[in-house]
Formats: sequence, C-alpha cells, structure tokens
Amino acid sequence: MKIVSLNLENTGLEIKDLCKKLVEEADEELILIVEPREDAVKILSDAALSRISEEEAIEKLAAELNNLSRGIAEENKRIVEAEIVESLNKISEYLRAEKKAGGATPKGISLMLNTLCNTITIIVSNHFKSLGKDAKWLTAGQAGFTLIEDYELPWSHYVSLSKPEELRKALTGILVLSGRVCFDKQGNETNLRKGMGSVIAILVANEIGVKEVYVPKANGGVYTADPNIVENARVIPSLSYAEALELSRLGEWFVSPQAVELAEELGVRILVTNIKSPFKESTIIGFEKAVEKQIVKAVAMIPDMSILTVEGAAMAGTPGVASAILGEVAKRGVSICMISQDASEVGITLVVRDADLERALKGLREGFSRERIVKRIRIQRNVAVISAVGEGMRGTRGVAARIFSAVAEAGVNVLAIAQGSSETSISFVVLMEDAKKAVKAVHDKVILGIQ
Repeated sequence: MKIVSLNLENTGLEIKDLCKKLVEEADEELILIVEPREDAVKILSDAALSRISEEEAIEKLAAELNNLSRGIAEENKRIVEAEIVESLNKISEYLRAEKKAGGATPKGISLMLNTLCNTITIIVSNHFKSLGKDAKWLTAGQAGFTLIEDYELPWSHYVSLSKPEELRKALTGILVLSGRVCFDKQGNETNLRKGMGSVIAILVANEIGVKEVYVPKANGGVYTADPNIVENARVIPSLSYAEALELSRLGEWFVSPQAVELAEELGVRILVTNIKSPFKESTIIGFEKAVEKQIVKAVAMIPDMSILTVEGAAMAGTPGVASAILGEVAKRGVSICMISQDASEVGITLVVRDADLERALKGLREGFSRERIVKRIRIQRNVAVISAVGEGMRGTRGVAARIFSAVAEAGVNVLAIAQGSSETSISFVVLMEDAKKAVKAVHDKVILGIQ
C-alpha cells in the first residue's frame, strides 16, 4: 500500500500523466489524498466577496475543471462532464443566494469549496478508471476524519481519525480522498484549511502501519534555494523534521507544518519526489542523519512584507507591553512573521505581510490611543524576510558571521535580525529590491562555500 499526498499546486504534468505513472509504479492498492490549487479556491472567495462577477468565476472554474479532466477515456468522460456541469450549477446557486443574503457567509463559502474539492476528486478517480483500475472516491469525512477544533483566527484547526473502521472498509483498490472536505463533531460537512490533506495522509499512514508518505512535486525534491532565483540550487538529499518544519513555515510548500510535526510524533517519513517518478525519493524527511555536511541546508525568502516598529521610552521596564502589542495585532487576525526587540526595551519590531499592514497599524493605533507608553509607530513597506535553515547551526560558532558577511559583501543592508530558540534558523529583513541578491549570497557563499 502506497500513500500519496497530492497538492495540485505542486503539479506540472497533466493529471492523466500523473495517474498513469502512479498506476505503473504503485502496487494494486494506492491511497491518494488530493487538494485543489489555491488559485481555484481564490476564484470562489473573490466571487463570494463580489471582487469578480459570477459569470467570470464560473468561466474560470469551468476552465480549471475541464483542464483537469483532459485525457479521460470516452466511457468515463460523459459522467465527468455531467458532474462538472452539476457542480458549476450548484456553485452558481450558492453565489446568487449569497448575493441575496447581502454578502458572503462562512457557510456559503464552505459549501462552494466542498463542491469544488469533491468534483476535482471525482475527476481524478475517473482518470484511474480510464486506466482500467478499480478506483473510488470519498471525502475525508466519509473516510472517518473529523475536524475537532476550529476557532475563527484560527488558534487551532486540527483533524482526527475518529472512525478508523470507515477508512479500513474503503481500503480496496485505489482510494482517492478529497483532502479538504471533512465532518465536524456534529456530523455536518465542513472544509479544512490548506495543507490539511497532508495531515490526513500522515494519519492514514499511521493507522494502516505504513511508514512513509510520498509527496510529488513538479520540480522534484526540496531545494537549497528557490531554483527560480538561484540557478545552481540543488536538491537536498535529506532533512531532519526540525529543518523541514522551518522550511514549511517559510512557505516551502511540500507539506503543511502541522503534517511535519505529526510525522515526527508518529515516526512517519515524508518522501518528497519528482512528479515524473513519484515513488523515487528526492528528499527524505525523517530521523535519518544527513549525508551532506552543510551546516546551513537551505535559504528561503518570504516576499512582500512590511516592518512595524513600536517605540516609546516608557516601554522600558513596563511589564506586559509586548503582550499588549501582540494582542492588539492578533485581535485583527494578523499573523506576525518575525519579532525583534531592543535590549533597551524601548522598541519592538514586528514583521507582517504587506496585505495585513493596515489592519495591524489600525489595531496598534486604536489599542494605544489613550496610552502614553507608545510614543511612535514607524512603518517600512516592501521588504522581504530571508531565512537560513540548518540543524548544523546549533552550537556551531561563526555561522551568523558568515551569513552576514556574505550579505554585506553583496552590498545588501540588513534592517532587522531574529534567531529561533531552536537555533535551526536565522532570519533577517532586507529591502525587496535586495532580496534576491541576499538569497544568492547566502546560498553561494555559505551553503555551497563558493569563494
């Protein structure tokens, strides 16, 4: 039995070709957990919020679904085409209902997303049927998974295999799971956040006693840097769970951070592979000791960020100031990417996404409008966070000096610095215009050691 976590965001081949390769290389039994592309999800949310028209949304979704169904055999094609038409009609009805109700509701968006995800899963299962295989599809909820916590911000969003007997009943032939469609504790259908399909894959592996999950990607493996930025980026043969966790948090989307944590807890290896050979590992994530000697394994960039610096002499020695600042930002649903505080305690620097800057700024101004603790709030837009990742950094002297010397030699000014308590990563902020130079400098001079 092989388990594959497939996020369509990562695919470069037509689904027909991928399914053929999975059938050729897998045993007769295969579990495939499927998640949609985020562009398709965004079409739904944009239409629900009236950013695009209903007609435009349906046209784009039809193109997405028809493209996915390309190559299905004639005997299955009519079933799929009918399913696509029915699903698009349902989504149109939901959009009209939302408009009449005066705007998008979480329930309406959830219903539309579930319809889209299930249709994609049906399409994938029919690709396998076109290859003469016994394939069926289920939602994650129908396979026994339950969303156990879901708060608005979301402080917690987790899924549990509450009915393992439902999963085991379905384990014949090829099983395709809709990885973002689940049941809540009341038994109602709900949807999961991006990346939770990879959590489901880990839980499935643990339940049936399989010790690895395959994650195919278009360019194969996890790289030392983004190949689109650094031409000589290389595939990393192995990563520890801690290193993979840092990279997944930084947006290197092979699986979600929750899946990495769970894989470590349950002892399940994650094999990131090339989509052209989906069962031949490129990068192994697990307990294995790395064969390469680099202290720094990878460098990643988070673009389109902004800096918020909160200052005030009265902040020094005042208990609870940092907590209050972070609390005001959190109330607005803003995630903080990086935090740095002056040793003098008179300034705290927060790094947030450009898209969240105004909400964060409004929260701070409103929260401290009557306080004399905060004197000023300075902002700087158009910056990027650069992170160097590697477990070998822990306890190794001079790593930070090498990183910042390389960056300085490239003519890049560093605006803020932070290091994780695990010593697995060092992060710093630079202007967006200097971000690629910084990534290349760290990659070539620190990771590859090119002088």
